[in-house]
Amino acid sequence: MSAEFPTLSSLEQFLEQDFDFVVVGGGTAGLTVAARLSENPDVQIGVLEAGQDHFGDPLVLMPAAYPKMIGDGRYDWKFRTVPQVYSHGKSIEWSRGKGLGGSSAINYQMYNRGQALDYDDWAKLGNPGWNFERLLPYFKKAEKFISPPYSTESNIPLETQHDGQFHGSEGPIRTSFSTWRCPIEKEWVAASSTAGENIGLPLDAWSGNHLGTFHGLSNIDRSPGPASATRSYAVSGYLLPNASRPNLHILTNALVTKLVLATDSSSVTGVSFRHSNQEYTVSVKKEIILAAGVIKSPQILELSGIGDPEILKKAGVQCLIPNPRVGENLQDHPVTGLSYEVVDGEYTLDLLQDPQESEKAMMEYMSTRTGPMSSGGSTHCFASFAALATPEEIEELQNVILNPPSGKNDASIQLVFLPVTLNVEGLDEQTAFFTPPEDMKGKQGFTVGAAICRPLSVGSCHIRTANPFDDPYIDPGYHSHPVDAIILSKAVSLIERICATQPLREKVKNRSFPGKEVELGSEQVRRDFVRKYTGTEYHPIGTLCMGTEGGGRGVVDERLRLRGIRGVRVVDASVFPLHVGGNIVGSVYAVAEKAAGLLKEEWGM
Repeated sequence: MSAEFPTLSSLEQFLEQDFDFVVVGGGTAGLTVAARLSENPDVQIGVLEAGQDHFGDPLVLMPAAYPKMIGDGRYDWKFRTVPQVYSHGKSIEWSRGKGLGGSSAINYQMYNRGQALDYDDWAKLGNPGWNFERLLPYFKKAEKFISPPYSTESNIPLETQHDGQFHGSEGPIRTSFSTWRCPIEKEWVAASSTAGENIGLPLDAWSGNHLGTFHGLSNIDRSPGPASATRSYAVSGYLLPNASRPNLHILTNALVTKLVLATDSSSVTGVSFRHSNQEYTVSVKKEIILAAGVIKSPQILELSGIGDPEILKKAGVQCLIPNPRVGENLQDHPVTGLSYEVVDGEYTLDLLQDPQESEKAMMEYMSTRTGPMSSGGSTHCFASFAALATPEEIEELQNVILNPPSGKNDASIQLVFLPVTLNVEGLDEQTAFFTPPEDMKGKQGFTVGAAICRPLSVGSCHIRTANPFDDPYIDPGYHSHPVDAIILSKAVSLIERICATQPLREKVKNRSFPGKEVELGSEQVRRDFVRKYTGTEYHPIGTLCMGTEGGGRGVVDERLRLRGIRGVRVVDASVFPLHVGGNIVGSVYAVAEKAAGLLKEEWGM
């Protein structure tokens, strides 16, 4: 136990405890639930985290330092998909946070919410209480929205509107607008907000309707004090303020290997984990709370003998609880992008390729907590496919699927303006993606990412072996459904239209990737392009989805209890039955807050 962080336990101290709840995974959802349950001093909470604590780590805390953690095994699980049949056979690297805070410690810090329709569809799948109206209080409970006057200090006006009724004021996780922006972001907002029907400036992009263009909120603390301009994440928000609670015990570097089932397999009695090359077991009196993430949570269940009997047999694991939906329904936001060079005299974050400029920015951050190193997030544009498509394109979708995204309030496309040139050609390799392309060194440019909000391609995640240290078989099935390429092609077309619209057009020198030899005016060329250059937007969901038991859905019920056995509840993004528009960390916090409420209600806490 650390004097500064008494919740951090030694192995011996952890094994001495008599736990009511054990949380598997100290990430975004796990720390949220653990903190809320430990508000009751009469219950003992244990948290097992496979990674390190990373307390005080400047790479975690400095907003613009996140690319340095991507691909680094100290922070990142560095998963990899199987070769993607419909994406030129590429195996795509998947970054997921490893350590306390999970992916909230390494993500881009972008805070979005989906459309109200996204969550309303969750409720329609047999999950009463999970529509947007019922989830909004949990979004607000997790959030502390910091009022934005600070955002105009750099003399770049904040075009984005916001309405306090949709935001929390007392939550653990800070949300704020950026204090620093590249000047060209103003031209992007002006051009994109007039580029198509239903693309304007939303009244509040977190209200359940984010169609249009807006400056994004980031999980960055802008309040005065030592934490100003640092990442706000599950550790800073939920753990550190409660670090002295005597009933909260956290063990890091502890990889959970399986759940321990009762002899009749009717309930779970504890968990086994690996620490310092030894296997240990702890018992639990009430529940195991599974929060290991979309990849590790189904892996742990399958290693425990819970899953599809055929898959478990091939991996050498005895099936104790048949559940063929475990590990199925894997969904991700497939992303592609275009890059542009700006005219002489304009600058972007590419300026930081110059060592002197980089050092200058670092000194500014260290002395005043301002400048480009304090920046997080970027500008977003959500658009409806139906509002952009021709009648012929809508008809094409109707020939492929029964219910195409034909509503003009359906945000099917997300564009993200990134004021830096990223290597889109290296999307499948994360370190390559963040390395400036050779032909743009010494130049200034930007990249626009394009993603599908509600992909129809669905994959799976399953164990290969009985060894918990072997990564599972991850297959997101990118472009396995033909409609995804059609929608992503339309997103690429929209980027081209925006960059050819004033006032942005006069700032663009040329398209740097792909080069002009690629004729993006052709629908077929665009579809081929997006299939070839597809990567992850880091938003996997759904591998232990909630819903009704019939109809091929429902690994967990609407109270997040694992079906077929007592004593296990899943609280992370695995339970999302369908995808939501935008970055998912806000939704993960909301789901975890609701999960904590369900647990307290059920156990009379």
